[in-house]
Amino acid sequence: MPYTPPQGLTRLAFGGDYNPEQWPEEVWQEDVRLMREAGVTMVSAGIFSWALLEPEPGRHDFGWLDRLLDLLHAHGIRVDLGTPTVAPPAWFYRAHPEALPVTREGVRLSFGSRGAICPSSAAYRDAAAAITEQLARRYAGHPALALWHVHNEYGVPVSACYCDSCAEHFRRWLRARYSTLDALNEAWGTAFWGQRYGGFDQIDPPRATP
Repeated sequence: MPYTPPQGLTRLAFGGDYNPEQWPEEVWQEDVRLMREAGVTMVSAGIFSWALLEPEPGRHDFGWLDRLLDLLHAHGIRVDLGTPTVAPPAWFYRAHPEALPVTREGVRLSFGSRGAICPSSAAYRDAAAAITEQLARRYAGHPALALWHVHNEYGVPVSACYCDSCAEHFRRWLRARYSTLDALNEAWGTAFWGQRYGGFDQIDPPRATP
């Protein structure tokens, strides 16, 4: 498939991440002035903004993001708009603690950083799809929009989850991969130290062992 550049871009874009929600709106004008002085033509924005965009379940506040995109557009700066799915709000985890990832040592992590996500969580997937749909409906036609920044830094800082849901998905993959327990036991050499499995339901993801 031939490469198609984003609409309105005729040359290599120059810019970086911009997270203005982390400081007062009063400085945005100066930020943009300095961007233009530096020759910035595109910024990514909104990557960690889920808690601001949806402060309560189902209640959205896009006012600040509207103003930001309008400001950037007025100064000729395009936007790579992030889906904020890497940083679910605290209210989400309060309602769905099972969406927090579990380490290989069996410790469920706590809210307090980006990327604390179990990718197998149905509740997380539904909520992520819902906020992404809201953004797409609102900003797909905005003149500042050049690209979509989908999620952010996959696998950082949590590269794997070992919760019960992920374990079940792992077992499904094993059934598809090996078909039979005999084939799995042979491939894994489970006769060594008597680690042979008698059922797929006995297999956990590779966790910390003695």
